[in-house]
Amino acid sequence: MALGFRKQELEDLAISFIVLTLVFSRFELRLIPYVALGIFTAFVFHEIAHRQVARKYGYYAVYRRWDTGIMLALLLGILNKLLGLRFIFAAVGAVQVYSLYAGWEDREIYGKISLAGPVTNILVGVFALVLLLFGKFSGILWASLYYTAFINLWLAFFNLLPIPPLDGYKVLRWNPGYWGVAIGVAFLLQSLL
Repeated sequence: MALGFRKQELEDLAISFIVLTLVFSRFELRLIPYVALGIFTAFVFHEIAHRQVARKYGYYAVYRRWDTGIMLALLLGILNKLLGLRFIFAAVGAVQVYSLYAGWEDREIYGKISLAGPVTNILVGVFALVLLLFGKFSGILWASLYYTAFINLWLAFFNLLPIPPLDGYKVLRWNPGYWGVAIGVAFLLQSLL
């Protein structure tokens, strides 16, 4: 397979992708196609970025879904829909990084691995945002670009919150300056939408 995915990893990614698509679309059938593109570019690209950077540094890395997070995302998503709230819980899994030396952690490498996902989201979000702001799109293309920009930039900001086990916690431990720039840029960009 192109990126060396195993069957279980693909299954975990697919289940997480479907759950996030349902939650971000607020269970509205008409929004699912647009949201699905946003989730694919935000969630799947984010996790692949973590995975590939970890592997670049010689770590074993694989995506694993978190069943408790999946249940929380679905239950909170349903409650949001019923009560008209806008809170999204998006912690449905993560790339697990394993070192040959159990218990040993290089803060710089883990910081770079953690930063790879949100930076990928920011880049994709900026690309979609630029097209939205300077292109003359309407209908399906406009909605696809909007949800791609919104979900990528929201996910970058959410993941950069300095709360364990989110990416922001590991980035902040490694380099507070990089963390500050990354979360500041993500917040600024997502607030444009």
